[in-house]
Amino acid sequence: MFTDYLRQMSSLYDNMDSVIITDKDGVVEYSAAPDENGVVQENFTYVGKKILEIYPELTPETSTIMRVLQTGEPIEEELQEVTDLNGKTVRHSVSTYPIGLEGKIIGVIEGSLMVSVEGKPVSKGIRRREESGTRSQGLYDLRDIITVDPNMIRIKEKILRAADGDSPVMIIGETGTGKELVAQAIHVNSPRADAPFVSQNCSAIPMGLLESTLFGTVKGSYTGAVDRRGLFELAEGGTLFLDELNSMEKGMQGKILKAVEEQQIRRVGDEKVRKCNVRIVSALNVDPPVIIDAGEFRRDLYYRLGVVQIRLPLLQERKGDIPVLLDHFIRIFNQRRTKPIRGYSELAQKVLLNYSWPGNVRELRNAVEYGFNMCKGDILTLRDVPDEILYDEGTKVRRISPAGESYPALAEGQSLTEAVELYEKRVIEGVCRRAGNITEAARSLGISRQSLRYKLNKYGIDL
Repeated sequence: MFTDYLRQMSSLYDNMDSVIITDKDGVVEYSAAPDENGVVQENFTYVGKKILEIYPELTPETSTIMRVLQTGEPIEEELQEVTDLNGKTVRHSVSTYPIGLEGKIIGVIEGSLMVSVEGKPVSKGIRRREESGTRSQGLYDLRDIITVDPNMIRIKEKILRAADGDSPVMIIGETGTGKELVAQAIHVNSPRADAPFVSQNCSAIPMGLLESTLFGTVKGSYTGAVDRRGLFELAEGGTLFLDELNSMEKGMQGKILKAVEEQQIRRVGDEKVRKCNVRIVSALNVDPPVIIDAGEFRRDLYYRLGVVQIRLPLLQERKGDIPVLLDHFIRIFNQRRTKPIRGYSELAQKVLLNYSWPGNVRELRNAVEYGFNMCKGDILTLRDVPDEILYDEGTKVRRISPAGESYPALAEGQSLTEAVELYEKRVIEGVCRRAGNITEAARSLGISRQSLRYKLNKYGIDL
């Protein structure tokens, strides 16, 4: 049942003013709420305390968190008025969901929509710009960063804090981690949201054309040149996102530095200097010290553009988000099909959960899209997983094979389905020999006892 709540949990932060995560005993492990300026900040006051200690007036029967821990059933939009241990009275609407692992409740996540504090209406907090009109520009916002990972939730808070300022922001992360998504979210939540957002991948343009692309040209500056604005001018008043900045040659890096420091540009072939009011958000797909030490990136440009830095983790570092993202992408592709997909089989999902994802979230999205193109039914199975993932050396399915053998080769006349079923049978037989009972075997395989019984009967395996 817990997977049904993952989608709701993933968007909870973006639609609430505050969030609390507790463990199975009701002890707070994470808490965040808006400050006096409406910017969400992590709150350490409650961390380590039991929820009934924080709100002394509550009881196990009236606390939404304790009730969800007891029943495992979510509570949505319940209106409460509570007074915390500091005497502050808050009236809010709360939605509380269980967090599960291997069929057990290990905690809850609760989001609160503030109505009033001490009888006074509160600021809109993280929702303050949702109706600003920037969504109509087709840009991503925080709600598009799908996550239940605590580190990613903190990154979303950092994005909001960075958005409120006007300092340059540098996003550091490998390919596919979502750097442009973050850049757009910064712009959408910034005071510049109603101005243009202009994006350019610096590696996509030959070095000889990059200067004219960024700064523009004047007629006659070279054969065929016309008066044309560059990206700095096109982004006037808004945000200019320079992706893969490290691919730019050092001479060009110096011109970027000069433009940022002086807040003015000169078109190619022009004598006129033009003022520019642009916020620079840049991105690197390698760690800055590496390219600085190698002499590939100017240290002064790094310090100038890296005033605020946001580092994005690899997908394999936030594997708890994989089920959430799978569900998210399945919903997206279902909207384009007449026959919807309900999800992945247990074995296929196990392969996906244990793959290293070198291409990060982008690769995962592509894997789901591949499955939609291959699938003949309404469940994605191993046959619908890309070969490079299915036969990857690092998948856990391969490693739990009792003798460590690789996937069986297709015999003459044997179909892929028959080969997959043969491999599944061998995996189950090996695990069952070691487990001794059906409960332990099901836990090792990451499936329910009912599913295991079905497979035992299907393959004629005695436990």
